[in-house]
Amino acid sequence: MSTPLVYHDPNNELLLTYIPVELNIPKEEQERVIGQLINQAVQDLPAESRKGYLFQPQPVLTMQSLMERILEADGISREEIEAQRAKMRLFEDLVRIPEENLPAFINDHDGEMDAAFFQLASLTLQATNDRRAHEALNQRLGTALELTTYGKELAAQEAELRAAAESLKEAGEELDRKAILELLVEAPNDRRILALVNLTRPALDYSFFQELTERIDSAEGDEAERLIALRSRILEITQQIDQVQEARAAQATSLLRSLLVTENLDQALQTALPLIDNLFLSILEANIQAAKEADDQATLTKLKTIHENIEQWIKDSIPPGLLLAQEILEIQDEDQAIALLDESAQKIDEQLLGSLIAAAERFEDDEAEEDAQRVRKLYRQAIRLSMREKMKAENSKQ
Repeated sequence: MSTPLVYHDPNNELLLTYIPVELNIPKEEQERVIGQLINQAVQDLPAESRKGYLFQPQPVLTMQSLMERILEADGISREEIEAQRAKMRLFEDLVRIPEENLPAFINDHDGEMDAAFFQLASLTLQATNDRRAHEALNQRLGTALELTTYGKELAAQEAELRAAAESLKEAGEELDRKAILELLVEAPNDRRILALVNLTRPALDYSFFQELTERIDSAEGDEAERLIALRSRILEITQQIDQVQEARAAQATSLLRSLLVTENLDQALQTALPLIDNLFLSILEANIQAAKEADDQATLTKLKTIHENIEQWIKDSIPPGLLLAQEILEIQDEDQAIALLDESAQKIDEQLLGSLIAAAERFEDDEAEEDAQRVRKLYRQAIRLSMREKMKAENSKQ
């Protein structure tokens, strides 16, 4: 629906007005409507925030112009906006192109199908609710990933990540700094180095680099040069990882501060939920501990409330089958776990069964045979109970 709009961004000192031309509103009426909207937008501003820009609203002629001005104020240039549109048009062309012309089309646009393109395409895919359309889009993207340079590089990185994880797993209990150093020294390519550093970053500390330096000092010629280059590469990757982690930590800390001062915690948490991850939770736990040590009861109460609300949200968002599986797996006494299964027979579903078998396989991978057997026994009991409930349901229909 076309309607007059006023956009106010006090942080960027931006006040925009938009009146759709199709409304054909007389100029005097336009001024009256816009005046009312501006008053609504700025009436709650404190006196010190009422600056000169508020008396010079900037009109825009189209909704597209409005969006561009907003994005530009946030530091996104017109060129970046147009590049985004070009990616979207390319994705639309990819979807429409006949199947037989797809390889040639992908080859012609290989350079344009980069990380930004596939990120945009993935977001579009996630927003597609129609099952058939979703499957068709997913198939097209899969083909594009197989054929593009970006997709091939991504596949190669994933293969190296799996290989790196497997090499670390094979080291088992002998995995220490020296073992990690050997894996890095013997890495067949840069992708493997990147994967290993990402997987072992916490172990790459001062002692690790000291060992690597000693290795360099004892080497000669080309081998010494190779190890020096390896050290530089590891340092480069660790710095990149640390910078990302620091930025995420700063964002999480800022989010926690905003939650502490908000007057409407429920609403603020609802908005913040997509940003809440393990890092945020660890920072929250650290702040709770710090508040306890400082005997800051007011802050501690707020932090605990935030923690409780998040825990409840997590619990509410977990499907019932997974929640029941989690509860059962936490029970060490086998008889008690079976009793809980019996009591919850009607709640047994594919998610619970899948969780139990996955847990058993993880225990087997970790060579925790006793735990694996216990969980497999629970799985078999869950299968029996599930079959019994299905038979009851069938009999009740007859």
